[in-house]
Amino acid sequence: MEEKTKKNKWYFYVICFFVYCFLGWLYEVAWEFKIGNGFVNRGFLHGCYLPIYGFGGLILIFSLQKLMKKKLKLAKINFTPILVFLLILIVVSTVEFIASWGMEMLFHKRWWDYSYDKFNLNGRISLRNSSLLAICGMIALYLILPIVEKLVSKINIKFQKILATSIIVIMSIDFISVMIGYMIK
Repeated sequence: MEEKTKKNKWYFYVICFFVYCFLGWLYEVAWEFKIGNGFVNRGFLHGCYLPIYGFGGLILIFSLQKLMKKKLKLAKINFTPILVFLLILIVVSTVEFIASWGMEMLFHKRWWDYSYDKFNLNGRISLRNSSLLAICGMIALYLILPIVEKLVSKINIKFQKILATSIIVIMSIDFISVMIGYMIK
């Protein structure tokens, strides 16, 4: 991680969280277009971000970043990316399952259902979707994270703080307004 980023990891991780939230939102919107539903603002918040992707991305960073730097060999083959992929598969499946269950308990509504997929668990996760998310996780860790690190390191520390604080304020207001809306119903 670049020196400017190291000094303020907290700000970096908030920015990273938002980047993954936004990219997750783009992924979901593109998926809806692909399957013929046109533009659908996925998720439960109003903004163009999906917190499940931000939390998932941060969990991957915190749990796998050190492992990614190692070169674990199996018969002279670097096994690390395969192990990272398998761990991402487990992490994204767990995060998605818990988020699905938690949101259903909280809002009495299901935001996704994979019952139509051959290999699914209670319709909350499926092997097909978890595999796609694991591929996205590899892209997020090996390609997007270094780009974000490089870009954030070029941003003035004061602006990093303003940006991170703005992200927190905007997403918090969105979350509170949604929760108030659900409490009024």
